[in-house]
Amino acid sequence: MSTAPASTVMREAAQWLVRLDDDADADTQAAFTAWLTADPTHVDAVRRLQGSLAALHELPKAPTRAALNSIARPRSARGGLKALAVALALLLPLGLVLQQYPPSYLMADIRTGTGQWSTQQLPDGSRIRLGGHSAVDLHFDEQSRTLRLISGEILLDVAKDASRPFRVVTAYGSIRALGTRFVVEQLERATRLAMIESSTEVKSVGSTLTVSAGQQVRFDASGVHALEAIDGLGLEQAWAAHQLIIKEQPLSQVLERLSRNHRGYLLFDAKALAGLKVTAVLPADDSERALRLLARSLPIKVDAYSPWLTRITLK
Repeated sequence: MSTAPASTVMREAAQWLVRLDDDADADTQAAFTAWLTADPTHVDAVRRLQGSLAALHELPKAPTRAALNSIARPRSARGGLKALAVALALLLPLGLVLQQYPPSYLMADIRTGTGQWSTQQLPDGSRIRLGGHSAVDLHFDEQSRTLRLISGEILLDVAKDASRPFRVVTAYGSIRALGTRFVVEQLERATRLAMIESSTEVKSVGSTLTVSAGQQVRFDASGVHALEAIDGLGLEQAWAAHQLIIKEQPLSQVLERLSRNHRGYLLFDAKALAGLKVTAVLPADDSERALRLLARSLPIKVDAYSPWLTRITLK
C-alpha cells in the first residue's frame, strides 16, 4: 500500500506546478524532468496534486495558485501546516466537483460538458440528443445495439431493426426497444425513463415492466417503481426549448438536475431539503435564474460564495 509523500515533497511539487504554469520553457521542463526522475515520491506528489486539480480547467486559477504558492513558499513548520490547511479548505468544495468527472465520464464514447447540448446520429441511424454533462458508451455489432448511459440525460429516437434489439443499460437496469422515442435520465440513486412514442421493456432487480407512450417510471436498487402519467409531447417540446418540466419532485432531485448545467458546484444537504417538493417549469440553460425562481416560491436561501460555489439551505 502506497503512503502519501512527505509535506516537503508536496511543497516542492506544488512549487514546480506553479513554476511550470508561469514559465514552461525548455530549460524549466528539463529541470522538472530531472527532479521527477530523482525520486519516485516526486512523481507520486505531482500526480496527487494534478489529480486534485484535473477537473478545474474551467475554473479560475487564482485561488488554487495562491494556495499552492502558499504551500510552496518556505516558512516555519507551523506556518507551512497552516498554509496547507488553507489550501485544502479551498480545494475541498472543488474536490467535490471531481466526483462529477469520474474516468468513465471522461473516457466515454460521446459526452457533453456543463451547459452543453448535442445531437448526433448513431452508427445504426438512430439519433441521440444529450443534455448538459451527459455521457454514453456504445457497443454495436451484428447481433445487438447497446448504449450505456454513464451520466446525465438523453433523448433517443431509435431506428427500427428487428434483427438487432436496442438496449439502454444504466446502473440500475436496462431498457429494451426496437423502434421508439424516449428519454432516459441517470439520477444519483435511480434511473428515470419517460416514453414519448411507442413502448419499451424495463428490467431491474428481477422485475420486468412495459412502459408505453405517455408514461414514465423510475427504477433503482430496489427495483421498478409505479408508472406515472406524463405529457410526452410537452416533454419533447421542453427538450427543444431547454426547459425542465417538474411535477411534485423533491427539491434535491431538481438541484441535481440543475447542477448538470451549472458552471460551478451546487452545495446542499439532500436530507435537510427532503420535505420540499417542486412543481414548475424551469430554464435548464440558465441555472442561476432557475435558482432565483425556486427561492421565490420555497423557504430556501441561495448563497453564492464565489463564481464556482453556491450553497442552498433552508431559511
